[in-house]
Amino acid sequence: MNRLRKWWRPALTLLILLILLQVAVSLIVRTHPIHVYLVQRLERSFGRPVEVSSFSVLLLPSPRLDASRVTIGEDPAFGAEYFLRAESLTARLRLRGLLRGHFEFGTLHLSRPSLILVRNLEGRWNLEGWLPPANADLSRSPGDAVATGSTSPSNRLQAIDIDDGRINFKIVDEKLAFAFIAVSGSVEQISAGRWQLRLQAQPWRSGAPLQSSGTVFVRGDVAGTSLRLQPAEIRLHWDQVSLADLLRLISGHDYGVRGVFALDATARSVSSDPDSASGGHAGDWEYAVQAGAAHIHRWDLTERSDNPRVNLNLQGHWNVGTGAATAEHLVVETSHSNLRGGARASTSGRAVWEVRIDSAGIQAADALAWYRAFQPGVDDAASARQYFTGAFTLRGWPLVLKDAAFSSNGGEVNVPGLTSPVQVGPVRGGRERSELTVEPVRIVWRAPIPGPSADSAPGDEASRRKSPTGVSGLVVLALGHDFDSGLGAVSVDAHSERVQDILKSLSVFGRPRNFGWDLSGVVAASLRWDWHSSPRHAHWNGRVEVSHAEVRAAGLNRPLLVNKARLEWKDGLRAAQIGEIDGFGGVWSGQIAQAELPDPDSDTPLTWNFQLHADHLDATELDRWIGPRARPGWLQRLLPGILGNQAQSSPASELVRRVNAEGELRIDQFTMEKLTLQQLRAVGSLHDLHLDVRDAQAQWAGGTARARINAKFLPRPVYDVSADLDRINLAQLPAPQITQRFSGVVSGALHLTTHGVGRDELLQNLAGRGDCRMRSVEFRGWDISASVADGEPHIGESSWPVGHAAFALRDRKILLSGMRLEGGREVTIVKGSVSFGQDADLMIETDGPSRREPSLPQAGHILRISGPLDLPRISVEDSIAHQPAD
Repeated sequence: MNRLRKWWRPALTLLILLILLQVAVSLIVRTHPIHVYLVQRLERSFGRPVEVSSFSVLLLPSPRLDASRVTIGEDPAFGAEYFLRAESLTARLRLRGLLRGHFEFGTLHLSRPSLILVRNLEGRWNLEGWLPPANADLSRSPGDAVATGSTSPSNRLQAIDIDDGRINFKIVDEKLAFAFIAVSGSVEQISAGRWQLRLQAQPWRSGAPLQSSGTVFVRGDVAGTSLRLQPAEIRLHWDQVSLADLLRLISGHDYGVRGVFALDATARSVSSDPDSASGGHAGDWEYAVQAGAAHIHRWDLTERSDNPRVNLNLQGHWNVGTGAATAEHLVVETSHSNLRGGARASTSGRAVWEVRIDSAGIQAADALAWYRAFQPGVDDAASARQYFTGAFTLRGWPLVLKDAAFSSNGGEVNVPGLTSPVQVGPVRGGRERSELTVEPVRIVWRAPIPGPSADSAPGDEASRRKSPTGVSGLVVLALGHDFDSGLGAVSVDAHSERVQDILKSLSVFGRPRNFGWDLSGVVAASLRWDWHSSPRHAHWNGRVEVSHAEVRAAGLNRPLLVNKARLEWKDGLRAAQIGEIDGFGGVWSGQIAQAELPDPDSDTPLTWNFQLHADHLDATELDRWIGPRARPGWLQRLLPGILGNQAQSSPASELVRRVNAEGELRIDQFTMEKLTLQQLRAVGSLHDLHLDVRDAQAQWAGGTARARINAKFLPRPVYDVSADLDRINLAQLPAPQITQRFSGVVSGALHLTTHGVGRDELLQNLAGRGDCRMRSVEFRGWDISASVADGEPHIGESSWPVGHAAFALRDRKILLSGMRLEGGREVTIVKGSVSFGQDADLMIETDGPSRREPSLPQAGHILRISGPLDLPRISVEDSIAHQPAD
């Protein structure tokens, strides 16, 4: 208690003095002279011009100077933008210096700093003159000493702490999209001119959304930047990085690759002392890099346990001044494969790169794993076993293969669905002079030889005799590329007794070609994949021949029998030569050819030209192939096999829209119920759901019929038909009710329109008009002239040398506005209607040659025909009753 009474007054006095001193100092630092003084001290510490909005000083618990909104200017040699900007700067003041009357900074703390690192045209960085060296370089001129800052003890910084900073990069005046954000850590001087780095940051790129770019940790010791950081030893660690974000950081684009990435690197400066053990040159660095990526796969595929991984190890030297780098030790490792060699690069002037692989060992299982990671639909049971060895060298930029040699003793591939593995023969290849070649590689698969059975077809027995060794297929592959001319090709020669094995193999490896159809039979192919400059602009050339084959397609009830057909490619254009295909009730031949190459930048469907011929086509037989007619979606099941797998989920109207075709169709005999057309020929096109048959002609009923058809299928089907008939024999019409009673020759024109879907709706909306001329018309059953004259029916025959008729179609009826039949001195007029159900309502009257106007009847009789045409009701009426009232 006595001690408290003794010391409380001195303590209170000291506290009051400290408070007064704090207030005084706070007021003093706000004065202009002190503000200028403090700015000058910061400029001496940083060696750059400094701007500060305001200062404040805190004496307890230790002397501290706070500066808000600090901007450190840039060296004019690197531009006019700021070098460093921070929201606040906190500087610890050295108490020893204050006691000696010096104003010295200890630890600097930068809050939310933004640093711009600039590289000029000479290859120098603006950071090089910032931190002071340990000792003054006496060889420097006084001007150089000013440029780097004073070397007095008061100019040394003890440490720099960074919180939530950002580092931007510029090349001369171009600001790069890459930066570091969330920078934190410290730069501490652990000895004279020796700085220890403890930093961490997150990579960032403008315009690229990043989700998992990881955190970069930097640890190490460096010298002052005026000595180009040497001697130095730096360690870098970067992990848990998304491969997608890594590629976005590098290029700004998402290449659809997923996985994780990690990087560890060390760099150590090499002493330039010729007497040192390293014997290095000024600016040399030794580095070691270990980078790895795992779980690599395509963005839209599920991650798998067997997704590939790859590790890269590099060890070598790098000279910052000359821009030359070498990797004496380069190793690339995957799960079962490895590449070993070296590399060198030079970035000063023209870029020179070289990668040398002295030893390469690659397992086919690794190649299949990489393929499966980026190709959907690969069967899990597919496997490969083969080992490749080789060596190669890449030079230039972009890297170009200069030397190469590789080989394999062969292997096998297990394809689910095949009864035995596919055997791959020896592989030999390499580059000699300017040519890269791969010698022909034989791929063979065998099928078991079944014994004869009661169900064996004769063709099966013939096949067993032709292939006594059980070989089902053979493919020979070869590759060649000339680097001087840029010409190259992959050749494929194949023969298989079972083309379904090839289709099965393609499906197993995610490359199905039979979408909604299956093909079985014999196939032979001779193809070349030719390119100029780059395989990305390659075209197929060659042919594939199919014989004794069977095609089953979704939407068809029966298989097509392909006796002989050939697919051809010429500079990428496809064509199908049909020798003989049995289907739809007839035998077909002809060709279908692609009109132009596809435009990769356009969604316009391809146009196909066709010329097809069939010996016979029967609508009834066609119904057996496609029907029943009411079956929904048959078109949607059929067209995907033609248009590819993208059509699987498209509506039928969209599938038809994608069919662009024009050409000629010829059918020797076309039968539709009772209608039979001979030598039918139609020329037309189908574009964007618009059918245009410009010319269709056929032999019908002893004469010729020509027609033009225009149909639009959206939004509602609309049909327009114009037909010309020439010398049609009435006795040959497919209508017994007409042929039993009429004969003669008819010529004329017909125009029909209708719209809707389905037979009933089309007939309901059918409308049109026609005009025809007749010769040698005969009617058997009644003597029209005698019946009209006597007022009662007379059995007999009637004939007229010439005639003319105009008619219309509507409401499911044929309306005769006036049929004029002339026979000698007598004229017969027919009016009325006949329904599509063959119910008639006709009036027939006759008159002498002086009567030319059928609409002005005179006294006489009218023959009336009503009811069904096969059993009509006949009556005779007075014409007076039908005269109009006065």
